[in-house]
Parts: sequence; structure tokens; C-alpha cells
Amino acid sequence: MLGILGLFLIRFFIELLILVMMVFLSVCFLTLLERKILGYVQNRKGPTKVLMMGLLQPVVGGGKLILKSMLIEKVYYFFIPFFSIVVMSLLSMSMWFFSASVVLNNAIFYILMMSPIVVYVLFMLGWSSENVYGVLGGLRSSSQMVAYEIIMFFMMILIVIYYSSWNSMDYNFSCWYILDLFIIWLLILLVETNRSPYDFAEGESELVSGYNIEYMGVLFAYMFIAEYGMLVFFSWVTSVLFLGYYNLWVILIFLIVVRGFIPRSRYDISMSNCWKFMSMILSFLMFKFF
Repeated sequence: MLGILGLFLIRFFIELLILVMMVFLSVCFLTLLERKILGYVQNRKGPTKVLMMGLLQPVVGGGKLILKSMLIEKVYYFFIPFFSIVVMSLLSMSMWFFSASVVLNNAIFYILMMSPIVVYVLFMLGWSSENVYGVLGGLRSSSQMVAYEIIMFFMMILIVIYYSSWNSMDYNFSCWYILDLFIIWLLILLVETNRSPYDFAEGESELVSGYNIEYMGVLFAYMFIAEYGMLVFFSWVTSVLFLGYYNLWVILIFLIVVRGFIPRSRYDISMSNCWKFMSMILSFLMFKFF
């Protein structure tokens, strides 16, 4: 029994290490893809200097952040950005973790259970910076995520009822039958990932840079990796629920292209749309399903 448990733990930690490496690599080259696409959208070429077509630009940028010196006076100032990576990795377990069959068999339930932690992380990131702009950015981000997560959770429950399973492997991706649900989900996806036009937490005109204004060096790298890791994770969730496992990059490219074309909206309009219109649309969809 102890030998079997030991083998399971060894496999668990190996897969956890592979998971972290895959997430970091995906984030690394996703940033390069985003800069390239946004460059061509704005009639320029993006990164071109480092190696072939700027292939090593994310590696050089990450190394520069890691090597920057910083002064840490409070423990939580260092711990909370690192905790954001931990939460992102825990959510990513539903994508690539194979030993924990309980997670795979109940992937959607696991996502519903773990994703609300992100709200607390964003608020604590702003609070721990002890800067008024950081606190306001954290409050904005956490409040909009709470508002839209209610709609998102109900939509995921509708899809679970539609397929009669918590296991995402059982879904047959009948996207066109639930196309109206898919369109609303894309709007919620932009809010949950803090992407334009709903990137209110980083409103430069009034919040300078939002909740990350006081972070530098490796702490900023932690937050950056966590943010883009969540982008990959929610794109995977979208592809699983509506398009199929192998259409992850379609959603990622959609999120990048939207940033290049649509300007930032207003915070009050976004919250009003959530409580007034999206709740009504969700109620209509619930009647349609049942």
C-alpha cells in the first residue's frame, strides 16, 4: 500500500511540474502572439529583433523582470502575487491533470468551486500595494467579476443540465444549438479576463495602472503570468463548453483581436448591462432550456 501511495505521489508531483512548465510556456509565447497580432492590426510588425522574428523576446523580457532589484518591507506584499500563480495553477489542473481523476470526472464542478478565489486575489493585490489607485483597481476588478460570475455560473449550470454531466469529456459541442448562449458567454469572457473593452482595473486615464501599480520586478512577473494564465484557462473553458477541445487558439485570437479594435467602455455602463440586461437574457434562456 505504501509503495502504491509513493508511486502515486511521485506521479502527482511530476505531473504538477509538467503542468507549471506548460502554463509558463503557453503564457510566454501567448504574449509574443499578442504583440505580433496587435502590431499588424496597428500596421507595424511587432517584436522582430531577438532571434528569428522576435522569438526569444518573451524570454528576454521575463529575465529582465526577474533580475530587477526590489525592496520588500512586508511579507504579504511578496506573498499575494505568488498566491495568484498558485490559484491559476490550481484552476489549470482541470485542463491537464491526469492523476487526479476526481478533478477530471467533475471538471466543471471543480471550476465552479475554485474560480471565485480569483476575486479575493485581485482585491488583495490592490490592498497589499497600499496605494489608493491600486485599491480602486482591485475593487473595480473584483466587483465586476462578482457581478458577471453570477451570470457565468448559471450559464455553466445550464450547460451541465443540457449534457447531464459534470465531466467535460462527455460534451459533444453542439454549439449552434446554443448559439445565443455562446454569444453572451463571449461578452462575459471579456469581463472575466479583464480584456478590452472591459479592462477597467487598468484604466490608465483615472487609475494610472490599476491594482499592479506598486509592483515591480519578479512580483510584476508573477501577476503577469497569472493574468495570462487565466486567459488561457478561460479560453480552454470556452472551447470545451462550446467549440471542442482543440479550438483553444480560436478563442485566444478572438480576445487579442478585440483588444486591437474596441476602445475601453465605461464602468457604470458595464455594471448596468450586467444587472439589467444580462439577467433578463439569462432568465429567457432558462425558460428556453426547460
